[in-house]
Amino acid sequence: MVLSEFVGAIRRRWYLAVIGILLTGVLGWSASAFVAPSYTARGLVLMLPSKNAVGPGGNPFLGLGGLDLPARVVVAYYTSAPAQEAIAEVTPGASVTVSMEESTRGPVIAIDVSADTEANAITALNFVADSIPDTLGRLQDEVNARGNARLRSRPLALDETAAVDGSGPLRAQIMAVGLGLAMTAVLVYAIDGIVLRRRLAREERAASLAAQDVVDDEPDEDARDVRNNRDDDHVVQRLHG
Repeated sequence: MVLSEFVGAIRRRWYLAVIGILLTGVLGWSASAFVAPSYTARGLVLMLPSKNAVGPGGNPFLGLGGLDLPARVVVAYYTSAPAQEAIAEVTPGASVTVSMEESTRGPVIAIDVSADTEANAITALNFVADSIPDTLGRLQDEVNARGNARLRSRPLALDETAAVDGSGPLRAQIMAVGLGLAMTAVLVYAIDGIVLRRRLAREERAASLAAQDVVDDEPDEDARDVRNNRDDDHVVQRLHG
């Protein structure tokens, strides 16, 4: 599609382009109206060293070094099918991602939740945050960690309200508008080409018929010769008469 041809088609069929743009606007509005926004919530859980590592009267925040690996083990559990199934039973349709908070240098676990309602987002967030101590305890039971040697965790920050994420309706609107404009451009160009081809075909037929009429109006060469011979015969007869 040559740009000049496309611009020419738009200029000739501007009314079709206007109709297409109006329909595209309706399509974009419908897409944003029918795609519901999602709700997001976030929480942070901090891993703490064992009481043996801290010592009597010690500060647990000074003993966070070396807890990154145990925190990653907890994160790995929440990527498993059993963990995801347990979350789905509590809040069907919610998307939960448990990962390491890379913006910090400490053993901080991040919980990111996306759900269709604010209540589901907060419910899923609280469920995962509350389950981390149990998960950590079960993992330590499997390695026979006992008493004051056990690692601990505590919530560092948990959202109490979910934020509205309007990116879904916006993406749907952008896709709908892009699709509508593309279809408008293609249809205008195609219709313009069809109309021009039909007009050219009509003009060629008209020119062909006109040329045929001219040929038909011209006397046939043999007929002209016969008429000339007849005229000569009449002249001879008159002279001998």
